[in-house]
Amino acid sequence: MSGLPDDDGAERAAPLAERIATPIVSLGGAISTLLILAALGLTTYSVFMRYVIGSPPVWIDQLTGFLLVALIMFGVGEAYRHGNHIAIDLLTEDLPPRMRKLRWIWSDLCVLAFSVVLVLSTWEAVEFAMAFGSYTAGSIQIASWIPQLPLLIGGVLLGLFAVARLIGHLQKRGDQ
Repeated sequence: MSGLPDDDGAERAAPLAERIATPIVSLGGAISTLLILAALGLTTYSVFMRYVIGSPPVWIDQLTGFLLVALIMFGVGEAYRHGNHIAIDLLTEDLPPRMRKLRWIWSDLCVLAFSVVLVLSTWEAVEFAMAFGSYTAGSIQIASWIPQLPLLIGGVLLGLFAVARLIGHLQKRGDQ
């Protein structure tokens, strides 16, 4: 899915732009992994408190919701880097090499466009929340821009790697 494997399955060396962006995007993936473990720990604690102690904490469901958004957004760039995203390649796998290159470029442009829209809309939402001074509803009341930040960061990570991958695909020869 990454566009890097040769027909014989051997991976080519990643282009320079991808090698530069990879550590940053991988850090997002590592944070996502830690957040998965935190959500698992909180869920286990909640189940224990609810069914063993009989005193369910009211704040865990909301915090877990915030964590789920954050872990998805921190991990989306890493999933894109590894090619672990949804792809419909029924018609595109048999394309000639030059058309495959154009397919990857189109794919990168679509991901970049999505990340730009995500970043801009989230930026506006964060600015509005900060200017308005809004807080989250429910048992956890914090400034509402705080749980929106992972959307912004995830969009930036996704866009960063989309640009890096686009540069790499544009630098490749047409017959690859």
